[in-house]
Amino acid sequence: MEAEQLIAHDSYFGYTDEPLHLCFERLTLRHDSVKVVLDKLPYLKSSVTGQVFFTAPAVHIIETEVAYAKSQGKEKTTINQLGKFNRRKLPISGGTNFKYSLVEHFFIPGLIRSIPSDGYLTPVYFNQDVLIKFEHSESCNLLRSTPTSGLITTKDNVQVPYGINLSGSVVMWLGDIINLSEKEHLYLYSENIDPQYDLHSDFYRNQILGEWLG
Repeated sequence: MEAEQLIAHDSYFGYTDEPLHLCFERLTLRHDSVKVVLDKLPYLKSSVTGQVFFTAPAVHIIETEVAYAKSQGKEKTTINQLGKFNRRKLPISGGTNFKYSLVEHFFIPGLIRSIPSDGYLTPVYFNQDVLIKFEHSESCNLLRSTPTSGLITTKDNVQVPYGINLSGSVVMWLGDIINLSEKEHLYLYSENIDPQYDLHSDFYRNQILGEWLG
């Protein structure tokens, strides 16, 4: 793959509006006369066309590594950033212990709203059964905007939007759920699952693209 000029792609969709997906497969390209091996550096890929797209963070990492390789007289560089990102914690998480991935926050377009980012718009995933408790709780109200998105409001007026992605997992923002009580945190921990790396949903279209639901 030749990539003499890397242009950052700032959409979670391809040129024909098809959904793009985070990909971690090994990829080799040539940039600025340097062979670049991406070993788990996240990029976006269209399952329809197979076209590869790089987000702004990926472009920055590649260009930085290529510049360093050239300064050392090297013709090849291997980049693996997945472990580095997933070992870090986001400032907004505080003392909570939710499972999440910084990769999603930094490599899914639209989730970074400030530099440096506090990580507010970081997806946290749960089993779909997590909604049952909120649906029948006397201390919460669950409003379904669509079959796959809605809003949880507590008696203390803490609001937590939620969505359901294509694989059926419930997703909420880390920055929203940290505002819930410790009791609610303990319940959410019991339903918290590993990062899914798939945010395509009515939730994303509403929260990030501003599309009206319902």
